[in-house]
Amino acid sequence: MESLAEFTEFLRPSQRLDLKSVALTHILSLTGSQEGKDAILSHENIIIALFNLTTDAQKVVAKDAVLCLINITAEEDGALKVYDLAKNADPVFNIVSKAIEIITDENSELADAWTMVLSNMSRVESLANNILNELDPKDILKLVKAFTKIDYNKKKNKLDYLGPIFCNLTQTGKGRELICLEKYNLIDKILPFASFQESLIRRGGTIGILKNICFDPVYHDIILRDTDDILCALLYPLCGPEEFSDEENDMLPIDLQFLPETKTREDDPDLRKMLLESLLQLCSRKKSREHLRSKGVYEILREYHKWEAKIGMNKECLLACENVVDILIKKEEEIGLDNYKQVDVPQDVAEKFVKEDEEYLKDLL
Repeated sequence: MESLAEFTEFLRPSQRLDLKSVALTHILSLTGSQEGKDAILSHENIIIALFNLTTDAQKVVAKDAVLCLINITAEEDGALKVYDLAKNADPVFNIVSKAIEIITDENSELADAWTMVLSNMSRVESLANNILNELDPKDILKLVKAFTKIDYNKKKNKLDYLGPIFCNLTQTGKGRELICLEKYNLIDKILPFASFQESLIRRGGTIGILKNICFDPVYHDIILRDTDDILCALLYPLCGPEEFSDEENDMLPIDLQFLPETKTREDDPDLRKMLLESLLQLCSRKKSREHLRSKGVYEILREYHKWEAKIGMNKECLLACENVVDILIKKEEEIGLDNYKQVDVPQDVAEKFVKEDEEYLKDLL
């Protein structure tokens, strides 16, 4: 790897296309292994050269340069290094604004590649904060527009990785606040994609957004608002075609009543678990628990549990479901407190609960 520094000369934008392409192909191949990525990260000039080539006039060169950045930023160390180098390069390479510019360009052929770069970087929590601080609300609005308009990109880029980007940004308080601001109405725009069957990545990113918001009690009143739309987005993927009694149906939100025989449940267990964990967070306050009971959440989970035990057969999903049901079937007099999140659980007790769950999982199914 000692000769890697010599490649910098061949990665200059002014270099002959054939030499530039061969050198870039070699660098791209190196990013396919951890050893290769480590070597590149130790040669900062290589990464800076890649920045310059992402805007190369030759599309194949620009594409390979961005593909290199995708691979390099796949792990936290690489993402941090790339972000830091971009900020301190001379001249500065505004990697975030460049990504936004290309992603929101309807005619860009590299929009998907850049969403993956931004997704990788924003997955690092410290970078998520930095990226949000660089973004203007107008940038977020442009990204949401690109995400919510099917076939936004005229070059057949799907932009599915915008979902994970929004999910990553809502790791932060500022991100959650922005997505929930009534002024921008962003939460309503992304809701339909929690059940978007055409893309697991887009669907998972959207469910991740909802989960992050559910973990912040500040937004529970918004989630459980009278329209029931956010609650329906959380529950619909867990619903099947089961019939309920008239009394039970009357409890359910209108959009969850009388679902067709063709209705299927979310087939990805990780996403089912995320939805169930979101519901568990909504059980933290008495007011929210009572709302969930009044909307037939227990009845939906009762049928879901039967399906998971026989068909889904995922132990972690079963446990996650039971954690929610165990709270909802209790009367408030039994619970005896308003907010679970205000209970200070000693470390040894918390560790005991974790071990008990692990033992319980062994005996499930």
